[in-house]
Amino acid sequence: MQKIFIMILLLLSPAIVSVAANSSDAVATTSLGSPESTDTTLVECFVSINAESCVSTPNSILLNWWQWSDETKSNWPDDDAKARAGELLIDTPPNQSTRIINEETEIDLALSNRDNFTAKLPVIQLTGELALHNDVDGHRIEMPVAMTPLVNLSDSTILYIYLSQATATDDHSRKLSNLVYEMKPEIGFSNQANNTTETTWLIADSHLAAAGVDFEESPYGWSVTFAMFGKIEGYDTNQLLYLNQVELATQPQNVDFDQFLVPLFVIIFAIIVIVTILSNMHKEEHGMPIITGYWHHSKTNCLVVEFTTKQQRMEIKSLEVDAPWRLSSRFKSRFIEANKSITVELKFKQSESAECRLHIRLDVDELGVWTQYLAIASNLAD
Repeated sequence: MQKIFIMILLLLSPAIVSVAANSSDAVATTSLGSPESTDTTLVECFVSINAESCVSTPNSILLNWWQWSDETKSNWPDDDAKARAGELLIDTPPNQSTRIINEETEIDLALSNRDNFTAKLPVIQLTGELALHNDVDGHRIEMPVAMTPLVNLSDSTILYIYLSQATATDDHSRKLSNLVYEMKPEIGFSNQANNTTETTWLIADSHLAAAGVDFEESPYGWSVTFAMFGKIEGYDTNQLLYLNQVELATQPQNVDFDQFLVPLFVIIFAIIVIVTILSNMHKEEHGMPIITGYWHHSKTNCLVVEFTTKQQRMEIKSLEVDAPWRLSSRFKSRFIEANKSITVELKFKQSESAECRLHIRLDVDELGVWTQYLAIASNLAD
């Protein structure tokens, strides 16, 4: 028991130190929360040189882009706006605002694409937080996240991160709502279904300073919007796959006494979980059977599967094989006593060139029921 306790402390120490360090270093943190509803669109408006915005659509998030700082001597940032217009391949005349909905210029097409695609959502899970930190040139925003696609995504899938301010005023007293100050595209994540990417996205202090973002001077009204565009299997049209706008906390919040209890409960819960895991690992180590397989040396299309139990009695409840392989007869369940070794001969109707994949459903005393997988190279490869 003492060894287990020491192991628990070793496992928990890095996490506790990391949490303590992050908590003391972060000015403020914000959870990502839940994404927008599936009928919400992203409206990007490239405003005119007169700072005239676009008319928003129902159930939408509106972000404004400004491209005219060189022409008007404004201190608003315009580099990312020009880059975004180039990505969308649009020409934005100075005297007319240009509206883009879900990366489409035609509203009917954008809404039609969305309606055809809504039934497939959600296609991604994104969890994490926004953490504002002090840095050399002001502040940086760190975003430790875990992202899991629920379907296979195209290689062209991009997650855009936009930092915007609810009401922005430049040095000529122009005003714009929801002005984008910084854009950060992200592609460093797995596009394969059910593969989780854990990473930390960063908007560096140098980028924020270059964009004119000063959270000390203007601490309120900031939001971070996550918008993913790409394709999924079975669809040829580029789509808005994920949309989430989060209000960015930039000020430390008072912590009540009862909030200190939360980390304590988390640590206690973690200890319970780890003890349970270690106990189960010990049981599995001394209870999990050893399963091997090989083709019979003399019998045609016959696979020999050897089961060796340890300290627990076991039942082979069922055994199935993936197509195109087919068993000649139905497998019947059987028991194996502890510390025994038996062989089971499986006769197939014919040999196939594909790998032979077995699904073996086991019931081991004290460990429960699960399915063990065994893959054997085709006997035709010999």
